[in-house]
Amino acid sequence: MTHNKKRRQRRVQGGSPVSIHVRTTMTTYSRLEIQAARARLSIPRYLVESALRESADGWSLREQRWWAERLDTVETRLIRIGTNLNQMAARINSTGQAPDGLPSALTYFTATLEELRTILAAIDPADSSRDPKT
Repeated sequence: MTHNKKRRQRRVQGGSPVSIHVRTTMTTYSRLEIQAARARLSIPRYLVESALRESADGWSLREQRWWAERLDTVETRLIRIGTNLNQMAARINSTGQAPDGLPSALTYFTATLEELRTILAAIDPADSSRDPKT
């Protein structure tokens, strides 16, 4: 499940005391508008997050948020399928018969675990291919 709604940035205690004003051409503004919309951020937030990227190879805050959302989605799917599998196990224990949906539930569970493995492999901090020093 993905959320298409923009998320509100957490408030900074006492507010953000510094304001930045940027002048740009309409062409540049349009491009920023499109990129910010894709990232589901406001244009000012998009500019800040893009500028504060750790390095050319590092992840921006936007990319970190994207991966966090993917992990959250997989976690939710695992919780739901786990609940369903527990209900099916209870039925097997009480009746001795497996429900018709068990094979498809196990297939879905396996696919979700594969998705989780893919995500974890992509964000593995031990992965030297993402190390900015190499």
